[in-house]
Amino acid sequence: MARPGNPKEKIMATAGRLFYEQGYNATGINQVLEEAGVAKASLYTHFGSKEELGLAYLKEARMQWFAAITAVVEQKTDPEDRLLATFEFLEKQLPLQHFKGCRFINMLAEIGDAQPEMQQQVLEHKRKLRRYLHQLLIAIPGQAAAGTADTIYLLFEGAIVESKIYKEIWPVKTAKKTVKRLISMD
Repeated sequence: MARPGNPKEKIMATAGRLFYEQGYNATGINQVLEEAGVAKASLYTHFGSKEELGLAYLKEARMQWFAAITAVVEQKTDPEDRLLATFEFLEKQLPLQHFKGCRFINMLAEIGDAQPEMQQQVLEHKRKLRRYLHQLLIAIPGQAAAGTADTIYLLFEGAIVESKIYKEIWPVKTAKKTVKRLISMD
């Protein structure tokens, strides 16, 4: 089933969809190649192995995810609204993704310690998110506590996990209300 376009992009798009929908371990290279409509040589030319494809997937997913959340946050001008917009992003995204959860946590749950380079990509995504939430918090007048930023980060992450479990948005709404209370207390 050949499709027009760049073979590397087709492999990335297909692998990204399959890794997220059915899991990294359950997705075979032959399935990726067949659904992408490219020859096996394309995989080895562009990625070398399934592990290299997994690394590229995580890097691309991080870039896309931050572009999407930043686009939502940048629509706001008030610093408090900008921080709360991160939870609005989740309210919209999680149902669209059928509550499949965080790509990075899902990947980590599958690979464990077996793929240290991929594990490092997951960690880098979470570090970047933690820094981003901290930057949004300290932009609010009177907000500078690193502990509060970490609490917000944990509420954000917990909301994603609980939304995946319940397949509902209430954990995000509850976390957002908690963040509102936290930043109004300081």
